Amino acid sequence: MALQLNKEQLKQIKQQLTDTQKESHLVIFKSISPKSGGEIHMITNYGTFEVLQKQRPQLKMEIVRDIVPVTDSLAYWAVAQDTASHLQPNDPNAAEVALQVEQYTNDVLADNKLPQNK
Repeated sequence: MALQLNKEQLKQIKQQLTDTQKESHLVIFKSISPKSGGEIHMITNYGTFEVLQKQRPQLKMEIVRDIVPVTDSLAYWAVAQDTASHLQPNDPNAAEVALQVEQYTNDVLADNKLPQNK
């Protein structure tokens, strides 16, 4: 179930992301596990990053890319992320959508010359 967007849809999503960034810009941050030292990169808006920092003070989190550029990869990530946020836990497509979010996150990381999540 690969995510397919036509040129017009892609253009619209990129415009929506550009408009959204004016209110609360997207960031890429890395989170480092205090126990294992493992790290993962995530994409979110700046406000959510601040909330996460307050809710999880035991985790080391730092922004590695402030104001993520709007690219095709970011548009695909946004659609996959939005789809994931609307799924029910028992949805049969949940695993596939989670893989898409992971893949598009890695595509955005690659666009930004950052190490991919493993």
